[in-house]
Amino acid sequence: MQHDVTRLLEVTGVPFAVIAHLATGELVSVGDSRAVAGDDLFNSLFLDFECVSALNRSLQGQLLPRTWSQGKVSCIVCKPEEDVIVGLFSLNERDPVAQYHWTKKLGNEVTAFWQGR
Repeated sequence: MQHDVTRLLEVTGVPFAVIAHLATGELVSVGDSRAVAGDDLFNSLFLDFECVSALNRSLQGQLLPRTWSQGKVSCIVCKPEEDVIVGLFSLNERDPVAQYHWTKKLGNEVTAFWQGR
């Protein structure tokens, strides 16, 4: 299924996202990475296929979505399909409880988007 990944940013309201297709090794970035100040978190999770493979292994058996943070930058990681990882990058300016609820909401939005609902 082909997805309009720019629409994903509209649906979620985040400024930058990365979609990793595990079967093909393709990485698709959409949005403005400068909006989330710096590449360190991106590089740790999505720099290349080796990083994405390590991320995928770390997600096995975990409840999703998962959040990684570095400074004020957060990445919400979702797996809407077995061979797809979506990373949603934003500036984290929420308290921990609000961040938890927002993360769950984003995970649901990504799943619904991917299923075409």
